[in-house]
Amino acid sequence: MRPIFLSETIQIDITNHCFMSCLYCSRYNRHLRSGQRMHMTLEQFVVALETLKIWPGKVGIIGGEPLLHPDFTEICRQLRQRFHRNRLGLWTSGGKNLESYLEIIHQTFAFVAYNEHNKEQIETCKHQPLTVAISEVVSDKSLRKKLIDACWVQNTWCPTINHFGAYFCEVAAAQDALLNDGKNAWPVEHGWWKKVPEQFQDQVGALCNNCGMAIPMERELIKKKTEKFSPFLLARFREKGLSKVAEGEIEIFDHQFSKEEIIENSKVWTPGNYRGDLFDDNAAPEGLGLKMSCELK
Repeated sequence: MRPIFLSETIQIDITNHCFMSCLYCSRYNRHLRSGQRMHMTLEQFVVALETLKIWPGKVGIIGGEPLLHPDFTEICRQLRQRFHRNRLGLWTSGGKNLESYLEIIHQTFAFVAYNEHNKEQIETCKHQPLTVAISEVVSDKSLRKKLIDACWVQNTWCPTINHFGAYFCEVAAAQDALLNDGKNAWPVEHGWWKKVPEQFQDQVGALCNNCGMAIPMERELIKKKTEKFSPFLLARFREKGLSKVAEGEIEIFDHQFSKEEIIENSKVWTPGNYRGDLFDDNAAPEGLGLKMSCELK
């Protein structure tokens, strides 16, 4: 795993409201109960920005769908007060508010990751099955640790601040909000992003074993109607009363991956290519997975 301070960008999840319900959304958005959907307050947002005063990298705004935040204009003003435009990015699917915010977006962000999830994307893009818990399908603890330590999400995506606090990983932050009401969040205070891997094993231990992002396995088309779940994780979702876990919407996945199978899968595994409409797998710009055949033999 890489130290947090070597990440290119820190994301601020300003809302988990979204108008989409995508299969294997990295924010588990389709599973959120209505009472779990909330916007970060302006006070929380300003505190988050204050902790990034000497952060050397970029600052991203993400959701959910960030354009649904009722204070998006003020959020952009606060960003412009503190950071040069070249250090700011926005991750958005657009939606009904996009046109009215175009000028503000241009004034504020040098980089915009626009991912509208249109019909072509739904037909061609694939997501990693994150609702298959690695602890349930990789029984070899040593192998599981190697996979988690080499997770493509932690190595190519972003540490995150959400309405509960700070996290070493954006997917871990979303999982903690969904299943634990943010109990594993760190306080949003100066220096939180200076942690090295030895200092964030509390979150790794609490959250990574419930995630499927580090498993070299087949990805699924967004258009698919059913979602793979490992059995105990599914039981936990149901205990929490989470959405989209009716019998007709899930597929139980209880296959046990052997070391040999993981080595073979990793040779062609490109989990970060969630834009199959733009890139073929080998040309994807991030998240090429592992080439672990030598390391694991």
